[in-house]
Amino acid sequence: MSGLKSEAIWFLLVCACFLSACQTPVYPSIDELLVEVSVFPAGWKAVEPDWTHPPQAPWSGRTSMIEYISQDFYSVAGKGAVAGEEIRQFDSPQAAAEEYRRRVAGKFQDTEWSTPWTMPVELSFESVAANQYRYACSIAGEGELAQPQCVYIAQYGVYVVYFGVAIYDTTAITYADLDPIFEAIDERFIQDRGE
Repeated sequence: MSGLKSEAIWFLLVCACFLSACQTPVYPSIDELLVEVSVFPAGWKAVEPDWTHPPQAPWSGRTSMIEYISQDFYSVAGKGAVAGEEIRQFDSPQAAAEEYRRRVAGKFQDTEWSTPWTMPVELSFESVAANQYRYACSIAGEGELAQPQCVYIAQYGVYVVYFGVAIYDTTAITYADLDPIFEAIDERFIQDRGE
């Protein structure tokens, strides 16, 4: 009888280990991961979040993206500034890593209408939560139309975050104002997000 008892205990332990390993991760609602407008300089406003998936080319095939949300921010100080954040959730960290690589390769290219992407000395942000991340700034346009633009792209487990800002006037936002925004984005993902 003791052999049967030990087999039953062993069976229960194996089942418990198997079930705990097979549990589906629980993710927060994607809108809870958006950065708050309060981390922007005074006078910034937020537009209502948009849950509409971006259009997909018919030849691109099945996507591994599960959920999408974006939100725009703006300031009318001086000539103003605009910013936007997108969060995409994927069905696996591997799919998110692939999307991260695709977004970085597509965004940080040198073009004829902007200066090379560089990291301004005013920025010192280092992510403590991202699997991988990159940020840089460039000047788009020439002469009076030239304007700084900065982009932050990061992978957090199954999520890819894209944050971009176009600075029309430094009375609205400066490079130094971006560190607290990047930190706030990072803080949203510090807790385990189900990797």
